[in-house]
Parts: sequence; structure tokens; C-alpha cells
Amino acid sequence: MEKGGLAFGPIPAAAQVLCIDMQRLFLEPGEWYGADGVAILPQVERLVAARSVQTLFTRFITASSPESAQGCWKRYYRHWHRVTQVEAGTDMLELHPSLVPYARVGQVFDKRGHNAFEAPVVGPQGPTFREYIRKLAPPALIVCGIETDVCVLATVLSAVDLGYRVIIARDAVASSDPSAHRACLELVYPRFDQQIELASTEAILAQWQGVTYD
Repeated sequence: MEKGGLAFGPIPAAAQVLCIDMQRLFLEPGEWYGADGVAILPQVERLVAARSVQTLFTRFITASSPESAQGCWKRYYRHWHRVTQVEAGTDMLELHPSLVPYARVGQVFDKRGHNAFEAPVVGPQGPTFREYIRKLAPPALIVCGIETDVCVLATVLSAVDLGYRVIIARDAVASSDPSAHRACLELVYPRFDQQIELASTEAILAQWQGVTYD
């Protein structure tokens, strides 16, 4: 049961924010546009701005074309061909403009699948996301972004398996499928009540040690 918004006490100062896939692809008109994603932008910005140096971003990188994808991803991109780089362009893969100022070099991870822990590299010679996080050894991961029931879910479950304390900002995650979003927040995530905490952005900022909260 939550105590003041968090089940396991204050958030240590060294906690990292993990901002998942807040890209133009999902936040501007197009095949994958979601109004609920736009609605959470203010809360995401509050979390990112609180400790931008401790924020990691991911970007979902679509296939260049359906035939360039592997395995079942070919079928996936034949269905969603309008989001391929050939049709949508690469500019749509960029972070939302309001978040770009907070995204430092080396803190943006590109992935071709749902799980951030499988994100390949920071740059051409950079470490994997999993390696980067392991070296940081954060006392907690504060998760925000999209989509609650896809990339957020896949990433959070990996974080749980790896033993990280996971705190999901419930008002800073969204999905294009409202019913799946609600199911995750009301049924799926609470199943991991000893490993995943759900709290509002306000509660997180109020209990994040070393963060000035107004």
C-alpha cells in the first residue's frame, strides 16, 4: 500500500529518469499519433527538467522499409508501412521539440524493438543501454513515456528482472489504446507490487531527495 504516493519510501538523489519514446512519430499527426501522449507532455517535462543530467531517453527506430526488417517485423511493417523511414521520413524519429534541450549527447538510446534494455548503442562505438545502466547502478528508475502497454511495459519488466527499483509516473505514461493503458495501471503493474511502484509526478518530485519541489 502506498504511503504518501510511494510504497518503499523516499527516492534516492541518484535515481535516474527513463523517458521512453517521446518522439514526433507518436506526438505529431500521423499513423501513430496519440492525443493522450501529447496530454502527458507537461508531466514528462517536469520529471526531465528536475534532473536532466540524470535523464536517459530512448527512441523507437522504425525499419527503413518492410523488406529491410527481420522475421515477423516484416509483416509488422507491411501493416504499418506508413511509419517506415521511407514513407514517414527520419525527422519523425526525433524527440519532441520540447524535450530536445534536455537530451544530452550520450543520453539518447536508439532501439528497433520494444525493450530499452535491448537498445543497441549510445553512438557508433557506445555501450548498450543495459551496460550503461549497470555501470550507473541507479538506486531507482523513474519511468515515463509511451506506450504504457508496449515499450514501457517491455522495458519495465526487464528492469524488474534485473533487480532495479522501478517507479512509474502514472500520469506521465500514455498509450494509443486507453483500455490497455488502464489495464496496465490497474491490473498488470500492481501484480508486481514488491518491485514496481506507481505514483503521481507530484508525489515523485516531492519525495525525490535533493530535488527542489515547488
